[in-house]
Amino acid sequence: MRRFRSAVQERAFQMDYAQRFFGQRRLAIAIFTALWIVFSIRDFGRLDILDPACLHHDELIFVRTAAAVGMGAAVLMWSPRALDERWAVGLLSVWTLCAWFATLRMLQIVALPWHEHYSILTLTLFTIFMAFRLRAITAAWLVGLCVASYLLMLFLQPPGEKFGMHLSAMLAHATSLPLTYAIGLVVSVPLERSARREFMYQRNLRVAKARVEAAARAVNEQNRRMQELVKEKERFFSSAYHDIQQPLAAINLFIRSARTRIREGHAVDRDLDVIEETASDILGMFKDIQDYSELGSYVPRLTPVNTRDLLTEVFEQYRETAQLRGIELRIAARRAHPPTIETDRLLLKRAISNLVSNAIKNTSSGGVVLGWVKLSERLRIDVWDTGIGIAPAHREAIFAEYYQINNPGRDRSKGLGLGLSIVQRVVRILPGHAMTFASVEGRGSRFSLYATVSASAPVVGTNQHDNLCSPDLNGTFVLLCDDEPTVLEGMRRLFSSAGSLVYAAESMAGFEAILADDSRVPDLIVTDIRLRDGATGTEVADRIRRHFAWAGVIPVAFITGELLSERVLRDFQKPFVLLRKSSAPEELLAEISRFVAAHRHLNLDLAKDLCPTASRA
Repeated sequence: MRRFRSAVQERAFQMDYAQRFFGQRRLAIAIFTALWIVFSIRDFGRLDILDPACLHHDELIFVRTAAAVGMGAAVLMWSPRALDERWAVGLLSVWTLCAWFATLRMLQIVALPWHEHYSILTLTLFTIFMAFRLRAITAAWLVGLCVASYLLMLFLQPPGEKFGMHLSAMLAHATSLPLTYAIGLVVSVPLERSARREFMYQRNLRVAKARVEAAARAVNEQNRRMQELVKEKERFFSSAYHDIQQPLAAINLFIRSARTRIREGHAVDRDLDVIEETASDILGMFKDIQDYSELGSYVPRLTPVNTRDLLTEVFEQYRETAQLRGIELRIAARRAHPPTIETDRLLLKRAISNLVSNAIKNTSSGGVVLGWVKLSERLRIDVWDTGIGIAPAHREAIFAEYYQINNPGRDRSKGLGLGLSIVQRVVRILPGHAMTFASVEGRGSRFSLYATVSASAPVVGTNQHDNLCSPDLNGTFVLLCDDEPTVLEGMRRLFSSAGSLVYAAESMAGFEAILADDSRVPDLIVTDIRLRDGATGTEVADRIRRHFAWAGVIPVAFITGELLSERVLRDFQKPFVLLRKSSAPEELLAEISRFVAAHRHLNLDLAKDLCPTASRA
């Protein structure tokens, strides 16, 4: 019988085999041991008939008793250890050999006819093969030992009448027992094969069942997460609806107030300030949503970053906000500058900014401090505040989306509750970064970001874009496309106020006149991505670019209100930039100004490279 190739699998089969026939084997040896004892008691009463001369009474009693003790010991030792195939085979071998050799010895002592003792031997072999369910290899050596011992006994027995026949007759009948042995082996082989097939079937069934159960658990877990996500989204939309509805209502009220005051000849500066501040709150809400969405597809770019410059920028960004709230924002005084760190400047700045913004929002008195501590090969950046602190009950929930502490009235100045969740996602995205926090309720909190210290110097010009804040679009010819008339008019006024010459249209049809007249080559194309009637801004920009292909590639600024990443524009030829309608007007102009300036510098560099070639020509 061919074993399994894997020793582990073969061992598992043997354990399964022993477990499957554990009860049958125990019942078989118990029943046949009881039968042996019953027939022994019966034969004790017939000793005079079996041995009239009383020559072997004591030996017969001893053989019967010794065999009963040996078989009984096997029955008594049949314990859970017999679930091990080796132990079970050992006990079955002891039982079989005790019964077999006792039977052979009694056949030598008692002169019985051939047919009577042959039937006993055949029954014994049947018991071994069928009742004990021995594996083929075990049956081969164990039963083979029994048959060989019987043939040896016949060979050593001198001819005579003790067995009721002459030697020639005994040898002729002796071939029947090996034949029974051979038939038994032939039967045991397919039985073991069947057991092996059943073992593999059960094993595969268990594996398949485990996979199904694992898949079911995964589906249930996914369903649970989806239910939690649905609940979170429902909570978010409910909160966002309230948060956005409130400032929109305030804008409408103050617009009405401004109109009334204008008719009455009064100043409306205060009304316009409130409208502007409220609109800024709405833009801030959508900016949070935008930031949170973009992180899902952001690929970090690690470079050496000047930590001091980064902290200073964040400080300058929120200094005025802190002053308006009547709290102090400062950078901790240290003699040495913080070391350079290996990070993504944009992401880390966003995380620190969110922590500072969150600290300012939750601090009514005292202040917020930006600090740092060098820890061997890492730098810890701290944001301390003297705010409301975080109770233990909230410390696990503060990183959940849309969760806010002590804001039951949904104060819109505190945002949508995405700040800390954005910080957590940033830390997970950045390799080698971590975050911890400590807080005492009523006394303040400390949030700490950890980054790896860099051995390289900061890249020159890493933050040059952050310093270009003043828009310079004077004299720029801009083609503007948006399918929303009010947005289109607002954008036209915005670019015109920056000194640009603007031609605006709601679709590609509006630009056909310019293309037909071969007018001035536009310096910039500004368009929404999704337009009416299935048209797209990429199609508009591509059509205009092809018309002015002789003048080079025109830069394009896509301004969208959708949560899209630059991956949707991967097939569009550069240079282009993707901007958000939720950005403040000043930020929008600054971004486009930087983009146009970078394109101009690139063209100047190319021109300088070509000049020597042109002069030589």
